[in-house]
Amino acid sequence: MDHLPPDFPVWLAGLLGAWLVLGIGVYYYVIRMVLRDGGKVSSLEFKEPDVWVCCGFILWFLVDIAGGFGAPDHDVTQSEILHGAALITAIVGLLLLFMQYRGLPPLRQFGVLRRNPFLCAAIALGLVVAAHPLVLLTGQLTAVAMHGKAQPQNVVEFFMNASEKSDTKAICVMLLLAGVVAPAAEETIFRGYIYAVLKRNIGALGAALLSAALFGAMHMNLAALPALFVLALCLTLAYEATGSLLVNIFMHAFFNLSMLLAMLAIARHSPAP
Repeated sequence: MDHLPPDFPVWLAGLLGAWLVLGIGVYYYVIRMVLRDGGKVSSLEFKEPDVWVCCGFILWFLVDIAGGFGAPDHDVTQSEILHGAALITAIVGLLLLFMQYRGLPPLRQFGVLRRNPFLCAAIALGLVVAAHPLVLLTGQLTAVAMHGKAQPQNVVEFFMNASEKSDTKAICVMLLLAGVVAPAAEETIFRGYIYAVLKRNIGALGAALLSAALFGAMHMNLAALPALFVLALCLTLAYEATGSLLVNIFMHAFFNLSMLLAMLAIARHSPAP
């Protein structure tokens, strides 16, 4: 309590603490369930060609990460964001075609049809509510460790600027990309494919840690990396617990949209300079 602002309500601090305990409890239960019943992510179908494709993805990401962290900061534009979204969508399309050609229908392999979509959405909502305090706490601890030098991701800064300027077109584009394109593409690549292929070859724990680290680093922001790593682990646990990538996609979408809508609300209610 000594580190809270003087006017911070005690009841709100208690509520946030209870939320954190709830999140820890939910994911402790999920871990116990996965360990007891075994994960539901099927990886035996992935063979040597998938290992080569997976290694290609990892190498590409590592080169991109090295270039991204070494490049000077610049303000990202809407055109760059759209080009990035188009590229990742095309890559996912090629991956799905590759899987279909190899006799691994993506809908079946990723368990998309395993559960009712409305049930998947309900499960995802509960799991993302539980994940939020874990991710936010990690982000706050990272910010403290960086002594105020933490900077937001370029796309987050773009959205914040668009919100402050009430740029409706840019806001709608970002909400669409964050709520539909990014969740579907990133979950397909990182959890659906990379994690499953790595699980087949190095085991679930190593695959979870490596794919989560890759996911966090791919967002090109040192301050956000630990929080994104925690989010990725929560998503991996959700996939193993349910066997449906649709749950992950909903979780990822709910998380992205909740963060962006919170930023939008703050920008709209902040006094003008």
